[in-house]
Amino acid sequence: MTLLLVIWLLQDFVQLLLMGICMVPDVFLLTALFMALLPDTTKERQTKLVWAAFIGGLIWDLRWTNLPGLTAAIGGGVIGLACFLWQKTPVQGRTLGTFTIMSIGCELLYAGIHFFFWTIPSQTMMRQFIVQQLMAVPAIVFFSWLFWKVSGRNG
Repeated sequence: MTLLLVIWLLQDFVQLLLMGICMVPDVFLLTALFMALLPDTTKERQTKLVWAAFIGGLIWDLRWTNLPGLTAAIGGGVIGLACFLWQKTPVQGRTLGTFTIMSIGCELLYAGIHFFFWTIPSQTMMRQFIVQQLMAVPAIVFFSWLFWKVSGRNG
C-alpha cells in the first residue's frame, strides 16, 4: 500500500505541473488495477485494493474537484468491476491480452465518466480527454509489460 501512496503523490505532483495544459491519466488507478490482477493476488487483497482506490479517489476529490466522492466511487467501482470480471475469467484466459484489454477498458470507463461530469466548454473538454487518453497509452503499455514479466515468472 506504500507504493500506492507514492504513486498517488507522484500523480498529484504531475497534475500540479500540468495544470491548465491537460489532465494526467490516472496512474494510481492503473497501479491498483495491476496489483489487483497479479496472478498470486488473493480476493482479500483485491478487496483491500478496491478500498485503497476508493480512499485515493476521495482524497483526490477533496484535493482537486468540487464533487467529493465522484472519483472515489468511480475508482472503487472500476477496480471492483475489474476484479469481479477477472475472477469470472478462467485461469487459462487471464493472459497479457486480457489484462491489456481490462486496463484499456478501466481507463476509458474512468475517464469517460469524468468526461461526462466535466463542466467546461465542449471543445476544451474534448481536447483534455484526448490528451489524457494519449498520455495513458504509455502507462498501459508499461503495466502490460510488467504484467507479462511477472506472470511469465509465475506461470
